[in-house]
Amino acid sequence: MNEKLRLIRTVSNRLVSALAVLLCIIIPGSFYALYHGGVPTALAIFTVGVVGGVVGLQRRLKTMSDDDLTLLANSWVYVCLSPLTGGILALVTYILFVSGMLQGELFPHFVPDDPTNSEIGLPVLFKVHCATGGDYGKALLWGFIAGFSERFATDIISRFESNATSEK
Repeated sequence: MNEKLRLIRTVSNRLVSALAVLLCIIIPGSFYALYHGGVPTALAIFTVGVVGGVVGLQRRLKTMSDDDLTLLANSWVYVCLSPLTGGILALVTYILFVSGMLQGELFPHFVPDDPTNSEIGLPVLFKVHCATGGDYGKALLWGFIAGFSERFATDIISRFESNATSEK
């Protein structure tokens, strides 16, 4: 087996191990949350973003340089960084959806948990839920896509940045 294939195998094994640990945490946690008030939407979106990051990294392994593969094969931090970034970018897309900055038929629609609540502040961001089952599907799909394709999420953020800069 050549060196590149050995490195890819090492990184793939680390990704599977990291994903197994995540699942060992998420599955029991989800059952607990399900019977004690439900799984928070933001947590579900973060989780699928992490899984998207794992799948995206695994998909890119064959096209990576030998130096990048060596770095990943020798560092758990770098292996976990892409999935963690995927989860964070999935949360950023969640915030864009909840804020109403990304709207349309392809995007999920969120409604407040308690429409009569006049509370303000950061916690309100997480006191929302999807309007329909289809919206949950859209939210999870976009969370996965944001984790899978870091470029997709950063391109959306860049568009908002360029729009804000041009409006000044």
